[in-house]
Amino acid sequence: MIKITTVVENTATKARFRAEHGLSMFIEKDGEAVLFDTGQTDALIHNAKLLGIDLSKIDKVILSHGHYDHVGGLKYLLEFTKPKVYAHPEIFRKRYSHLSDDRNLRYIGIEDREFFEKKGAEFILSEEPIEVIDGVFTTGFEKMRTDFEEVDKNFVYEKDGEYVKDEVEDDMSVVIKTRHGLFVLFGCAHRGIINIMLDAEEKFKDKVFGFLGGTHLGPASENQRKKTIETLKKMDLRVMGPSHCTGLLMTSRMYCEFGDRVIFNNVGTVTIIE
Repeated sequence: MIKITTVVENTATKARFRAEHGLSMFIEKDGEAVLFDTGQTDALIHNAKLLGIDLSKIDKVILSHGHYDHVGGLKYLLEFTKPKVYAHPEIFRKRYSHLSDDRNLRYIGIEDREFFEKKGAEFILSEEPIEVIDGVFTTGFEKMRTDFEEVDKNFVYEKDGEYVKDEVEDDMSVVIKTRHGLFVLFGCAHRGIINIMLDAEEKFKDKVFGFLGGTHLGPASENQRKKTIETLKKMDLRVMGPSHCTGLLMTSRMYCEFGDRVIFNNVGTVTIIE
């Protein structure tokens, strides 16, 4: 049995949970566990305690990419445990949201590697897929395959004293092998949910039957939204849990298209895969 508990998300639907712009999911499989992303603040700690998750026993963490709303909670987690942290080598880029001109740059990256290592994190950085616990893998680098998905045009990072377009090459997802096929967890899916699922199917030689997580369809173009929905219809997935950067409008739109195959994946939601 696989149990996925959403610990941090933009919306909390039960009393006492804290919501924030961010994402974190706790994966349990066959007696092993791994935390995927850490949200933005210590909401991770607050919600984990309410959910009965023993923070001191989290010894493995996967980070989807180097944005503050997915890594910000790590420094708080390191007060309770000193885990191995799996991520892409480019996760420490100094990245910004470029709204109009250089004077309008907003920092959206994370602290540097040394900051986290001094607090006890042990980083394992790889562009290739890694099996973190039995049957649970990182995707590694995700190729761009479709002609309608694109990375946010407002993202830049600092390189050699200049700001260059950030294609978020460190974007990684989680793939869980099950008897039904592949189940995918997205952080923000900056490189497109269709790209990511096609990439996973090629790497892991099986079909995707469901997903949870951020789809980044909230800020996407209408063309990307429309073609993503058209492609999802062809893929005929059984479970879809759009979260975080999907936004309420696109989540509602997906529910109208796919009905009860769509899960409203908020803080406290538990997804069981038999």
